Formats: sequence, structure tokens, C-alpha cells
Amino acid sequence: MPFIEDMQERDLALLQALDGREVVYTPLVGVPRLLSAMLQEFSELTGGESVDVVVAKPVISLRTIDIPEIQVGDNFNVDDQDYEVAVISPDNEGITELMLEKL
Repeated sequence: MPFIEDMQERDLALLQALDGREVVYTPLVGVPRLLSAMLQEFSELTGGESVDVVVAKPVISLRTIDIPEIQVGDNFNVDDQDYEVAVISPDNEGITELMLEKL
């Protein structure tokens, strides 16, 4: 097996071992498909006008090869919750992190 294909398989195994979550990806242009991913829920304290507010920031990690057409505005369904892609952050080593917003 060529090195690149071996690394792609290892990336998939890593995502499945860490979270093993299946998600539905629906691109703005294209057909929905089932992918393996890892979901992390971050929260951030943000100052409001009169009180501080905790803001949830879900981040999903996927293999870059599985989402070559990814763009802001694409949708994911994770555990029956719909999300929209807000920020795309590829690591240039085979994994892309996406900051999501609940719909």
C-alpha cells in the first residue's frame, strides 16, 4: 500500500478510535453522504452587555480526503442535530477541523 493511502487509513482509524461517530454531510452542491468523524464541544465565555454568556462551539474533525468540496454553509447532521459549517481549518496533514453552528 502506498504511503499516502496508508496514512489516510490511519487517519480514519484514529477518528473512529477517538469518537467513532457517523455523521451525514450535505454539501451545498452535491449528494449527502455518511462519514466518520470526531465531535468536540468547546465553550467560551463571552462578555455581553450586562452579563457574561457561555457560547457553545462545536468542532468536528474529518479526513480532508472525505470532504474535498467543503465550503462555509455546508450542513452536517450529528446525532440528529443539524449544523452549518462556519469556519474551515485544514491542518495540511490530512485532517480538517470545522467549526459548526447549530441550526
